[in-house]
Amino acid sequence: MADVVNVVPKGYTENPDLMPIARSQQKYGGWTWMLMMFSMNTCIPMFFLGPIGQGLGLNFWQALWGSLFGNFFAVVVMWLNGVVGVRHGLTYPVQLRTTFGFRGTHIPVVMRGLAGLVWFGIEAWTGSLAITMIIVVLTGVPKDMVTATAIKYLIIALVFYMGSFILVMLFGLQGIGKMANWAGPVMLVYFIWLVFWLLTQSKFKANVPSLWVSKAGYLSLPFMLYLAVQTNWWATVALNISDISRGINPAKKGAFGTGLFVGIVLCQMLGTALGFTAAALTGTILPQQIIVEHSPGLIPALIGLLFAFLAPWSTDMTANSIPLFNILMSSFKLRWKPAVIIGTIIAFFVTPWWYVTKGQGIVDLATSYAGNYGILLGPIAGLMIANYWVAHKQKINMQDLYTKGSGTYWYSNGWSIAAFVSLVLTWVLCYVTAFILPDLMAYITIGSVKIPFPGGVIWYFSVVYAFILEIIFTKVFKEAKPA
Repeated sequence: MADVVNVVPKGYTENPDLMPIARSQQKYGGWTWMLMMFSMNTCIPMFFLGPIGQGLGLNFWQALWGSLFGNFFAVVVMWLNGVVGVRHGLTYPVQLRTTFGFRGTHIPVVMRGLAGLVWFGIEAWTGSLAITMIIVVLTGVPKDMVTATAIKYLIIALVFYMGSFILVMLFGLQGIGKMANWAGPVMLVYFIWLVFWLLTQSKFKANVPSLWVSKAGYLSLPFMLYLAVQTNWWATVALNISDISRGINPAKKGAFGTGLFVGIVLCQMLGTALGFTAAALTGTILPQQIIVEHSPGLIPALIGLLFAFLAPWSTDMTANSIPLFNILMSSFKLRWKPAVIIGTIIAFFVTPWWYVTKGQGIVDLATSYAGNYGILLGPIAGLMIANYWVAHKQKINMQDLYTKGSGTYWYSNGWSIAAFVSLVLTWVLCYVTAFILPDLMAYITIGSVKIPFPGGVIWYFSVVYAFILEIIFTKVFKEAKPA
């Protein structure tokens, strides 16, 4: 198969890290890709999904169905967007040029990067807590005091977390692949063992019936909110999946889709089931706290905490940090290594060590955040899918992607009128929908002012609205030219 790096930037100087990857560098096979998805998915916040469902009044089976459908929808969008990476070796910022224009691409790059930055911080908090807990446990602090004590000194471990993260990320895609092969899956195996051990303990058996108690139906608002949380968990990565999928060997037919389904959908269902069961049995929400207080001995607890550090660490590498680095590389023209260092320093201050002082706080933060950013990212997904699969019929002019001032994707002075008209109209339609269905309306409070901000399952509406509008307006503005 011919090498895809056969383009030369014209009219500008391109960041070398945004050039298409060579076929010879697309080395991920099906097994490696699936393990990467497992690792990206398997993190401490994944185990929050069970307690979130429990807190919304759902039972075990409702949480599992919500996980299946919510993640399946996200994976469909991932596949539709990520195929571009496999076929053409493109990064997310360059892929966006086909939809938003050469200059317009900066807006969705920033939107995606900021969304990932918050997740970067949440993951860093959970991983750093695990490191701190290891130290606190070894000092002999009583089990019931470990969590509160560790949170007080979390910022110290956060420095180590970010420092070690920088060192590994400087190896680039190769370093990511090596880390992703084992960190997440091992964490998952550990939690499977821990939950089965909890089920054998007589003191927890009385809590088993609570697994099947439901206070909400499948068509209820709590279930809809839970579905949205599950989908939005990966609605971020669904946009920039090409940043990772471009490392897949195109000759490995079916590797991309199979890895997504097994590594995201099935893994998320398993994580939901484990988190739900562990929380119901122990009455404890925070996974690290469950490990410390209910593991059978010191050594299993320390091993579990080590995995609880490695899992979010590897997820930050594959899922959360790269969109932030994309902003720095695309909009500020930084190379990979400076972008890694500066981006990680930014993430240090976004990590909620200054805000979250209790375990319940990090779960509440993840719940409210995941349930309400769909209106920002959903339209981007709909626009990208419609542009590639319908407007341009799966064809990309590689040279025009790297040509400033002319070509297929220059549109109107570097901006796609069709994309931005569709984006604005999608937001308008989402607000109209939320006013018609008031249960979809959420609010952001700034001081004493409440700003309406549609949340919940509005992601689904936004993807569909944007998809339809992009098809219409690429024809109205005659932007869909042959590649």
